[in-house]
Amino acid sequence: MFDFDEKFIKELKKQDHNAFNTFYIKTVDVFFRYINSNYFFPKGDSEDIISNFYVKMWEAIKKYDNKISLNAYVWTILKNTIKDHLKKKKDVSFSVLDNDNSISFQDNLESEEDLTWLIENNFRFDQIEEAIKQLDDDSRDVIYFRFIEEKSNEEIEKILWISQENIRQKFSRAIKFLKSLLDSNNSDLQ
Repeated sequence: MFDFDEKFIKELKKQDHNAFNTFYIKTVDVFFRYINSNYFFPKGDSEDIISNFYVKMWEAIKKYDNKISLNAYVWTILKNTIKDHLKKKKDVSFSVLDNDNSISFQDNLESEEDLTWLIENNFRFDQIEEAIKQLDDDSRDVIYFRFIEEKSNEEIEKILWISQENIRQKFSRAIKFLKSLLDSNNSDLQ
C-alpha cells in the first residue's frame, strides 16, 4: 500500500522530522478515508484519532523491526488507536456477527448473486452505513479494503496479517450479514 524504501525507513526510525512529515503527507488521506468509511465517526473524533495515531507512530517507529512489513506495522498502530478511542466511548454497540470459526468456508460462501443483490437494491446510504457499523472490526476492514481501496486478497493479507482463507470467510460472512440486515430493514419500511 505504502511504498517506502529502506533509506526512508531508517530516517523514520531515527525520528527525522522531514521523513516523518513526508510519511504524514503520504498517509493522512488514506487513514482519514479508512476511518470515515469504516467507523463513521464525527469529524472531530476522526481528527482526534488521526492525531493520536501520529503521536503513537512517532514513538513506536523507534521500535520498528525491519523483518516485518512497515504497512502491517502502521495499520496495526492505527487499528489499536481506533480501538482505544472506541473503548472510551460508552455508546458503541458491539458486533452481532457470530465469529464461530468452526463453520467451514464452503458453508459460509455467498454467491455473486448475493453481492449483486446488495448493489441492485435501492438502499439509502444511511441504511448501509448503519448496517456496516454492526460488523466486527476485521469484517469492516475487509469490506473497506475490498470495496474502497480495491485491494486484492493478497494485499489485504499483507495489511491485516490474516490468511486469505480467513479474508474470504470474513468477506462472505459480512456480505451475508449485510444482506440479511438490509433485507429485514427494507421489508420493515414497506
